[in-house]
Amino acid sequence: MTKHNIRGLNVVESGEANKQAIIFVHAFPMCSRMWDKQVEALQDKFRVVVYDLRGFGYSEYGDGHFTIESHVSDLISIVDSLKLDKPVVCGLSMGGYITLRALELYQSKFKGAIVADSKAEGDNNPTKHARSEQMKMVKNGQREQFTENFIKAALSEANFTENAELVEFLKKMISWQKNEAITGALLTLAARTDTTEGLDKFDIKMLIVAGKEDKLTPPEFSKIIYGKTRNSDLKLISNAGHLPNMENPEEFNAAILDFMKSYEKKQG
Repeated sequence: MTKHNIRGLNVVESGEANKQAIIFVHAFPMCSRMWDKQVEALQDKFRVVVYDLRGFGYSEYGDGHFTIESHVSDLISIVDSLKLDKPVVCGLSMGGYITLRALELYQSKFKGAIVADSKAEGDNNPTKHARSEQMKMVKNGQREQFTENFIKAALSEANFTENAELVEFLKKMISWQKNEAITGALLTLAARTDTTEGLDKFDIKMLIVAGKEDKLTPPEFSKIIYGKTRNSDLKLISNAGHLPNMENPEEFNAAILDFMKSYEKKQG
C-alpha cells in the first residue's frame, strides 16, 4: 500500500504498478474506506487506486466550491500524476455521476467504466428540495438524525435491521466527514448536469451495477444507462440496496472480477 498527496487529495494505491489499474470513486457522504472489500479482493491481480473526494476523508477542503466538473478535474489529476495507463474507473452513486461526466469529457483516458447505483438524469425539483432539507439538518446540529435517515434509506431493509456491523461502520464513516463537505456535496449533487444525451457516445466497455433493493436510486435508472450505452452489461446485486459493494461484497466483487478479466495483464 502506498499513500500519495495529489493536489491535496488523499490517494491510496495497492497492488503492483505494472498491472491494469482500476480507480474507485466513492459515494456521498463517505470516503474511500467504503471500498475496503474491493481493495482486498482486487489488489492481487490489479493496481487498485482509491481516494477521498475533495473535502471528504483526509483530502483537503480547498475553497469549498465543489462541482461535478471540479471532482472530474481531481480524478484526471490523479490519473495523470500516477501515470495510470487507461485505467478502469468505478464510481458508485455520486461517484457514478463523476464517472459519467468524466467519460463525457475525457473518455479517451479510460479503458472501461463501472457505474453503480447511479443515474444520468439530473435532480428534479422534489429531490432538490429534499437535499435542501438535508442541508438544514446538518447545519442545525442534527447530524445523528441525518445519518440515521441516510443509512435507513440506503440499505436494504434486511441489512438495516440485521447487519449491525455494517450499520455501525457506516455511522462511523459518515461521522468522520466535515459538515462543510456534506453541505457542499449536497449543493454539488443538486446542481449537476444531466448526462443522458452523452450515453450513446460512450464507446468503451461498461458494467452497470445496481442493488436490487435500492430505494435511493432504483434499478430502473441503471437500466436506462444500460439501454442507452453501446457496449455495456447490466448486473443486479441481490440482497442489496444503494450500497451493494458493502451490503453484498461477494456478489459485487465477483461481478467486477468477471468484468475485469479481459483487462488483466498476464505475467510472462
